[in-house]
Amino acid sequence: MNIFGVGGMELGLILVIMLIVAGPKRMIRWAYVLGTYTAKLRKMWEETVDYIQKEVDEAGLDVQVPKELPTRANLNREITRMMKPVTAPVEDALKEVNEVKKSAVNGARIPPLTPKPSTGEPKPATAAVEPAPTPTAPPPATPPAPSGDFGTWSGATEPQDREASS
Repeated sequence: MNIFGVGGMELGLILVIMLIVAGPKRMIRWAYVLGTYTAKLRKMWEETVDYIQKEVDEAGLDVQVPKELPTRANLNREITRMMKPVTAPVEDALKEVNEVKKSAVNGARIPPLTPKPSTGEPKPATAAVEPAPTPTAPPPATPPAPSGDFGTWSGATEPQDREASS
């Protein structure tokens, strides 16, 4: 049991604490007020949904506004329904793999995989994938031969100048 993200044990603990803090008379009154506001919220939601649906229909859009309050379960259900076309091929492939695994575990002969019959819809053309060229390393750079044109830190360019400057 999970109500508003609160489990059964947590809900029981909250009720016991409320009973101790508020007492039985105030707790009954609080429950009545909470129920009243919940009913008002549901009525407001239904009126809002009806108004939005009317506007959407007048605009000519083919959209259905959900009539139930948005809860985590409703949102998950809606997301699952919307993602079904995307996840269905993956689920089918996983089922086939699990069947092959089960037959291999049981020692049965694995049947060859056969392509599924075509539904008559043309498959999208796929471009041929060319292998990526293998990167080749450039040849190692050889340092230039010392010509004496660059000098040293001391400014000397010839060996005898270096000895004289030190």
